[in-house]
Parts: sequence; C-alpha cells; structure tokens
Amino acid sequence: MADQEVRADPVELIRLAEQALSTSQRIADGWRAAQGDLAIPAAAFGDTPAAGTVRAEQQATVDSAEVTVGRLVAVLENDMDALYRVAFAYQQADEAAARQFRREHPNLPPV
Repeated sequence: MADQEVRADPVELIRLAEQALSTSQRIADGWRAAQGDLAIPAAAFGDTPAAGTVRAEQQATVDSAEVTVGRLVAVLENDMDALYRVAFAYQQADEAAARQFRREHPNLPPV
C-alpha cells in the first residue's frame, strides 16, 4: 500500500486545542462549584447504626469522583498541548516548503 500524505490545517488544530482547554476549564469549574453540595454534614446521615458506613461510602464516592474529574481535565489539557505541538509542526513544515519552493522558483512575484 502506498504511503498517503496526511494534511492538517494549523488554524483548525489551534481551534481544537482552544476547545479542549475551554472544556477542561468548564469541567474543573463545574466540579469546584459542586463541592458545597457534596459536603454533606454528618448529622444528615442520622444516628442509625449504618449512618457511619453510609457517610464513609458517600465520602469515598466523592473522593473517587475527584480523581476521575482530575484525570479527565488532565487528559483534555494533554490533548490541548499535543494539538498545539502538531499545529506548530505543520506550520513550520508549510513555511519550510514555501521557502524551498521560492528557492526553486526565484522569479515568482513576492507574496
């Protein structure tokens, strides 16, 4: 199978990177905003024998969600970094190709 050229528009890659960053920020902001609602006072669990266990499980669930949200935000931020790196690489390649083309065709009018 012949190699196929892969093309990408650096401007679109940057737009995607900005969307990934914006999404990660909205998720992180939403999680921070929910913290007050998730901080349930001990008295809310009552005084039954299972109250302590229920409270501990609720806290474990919140802790687990904290880890999950943190990982999701990190993945989106890593994606943003990768998209910026690829956009920069494509832009550099395009500029190098343009310089090479100009060297090979010096009679072209200036851009």
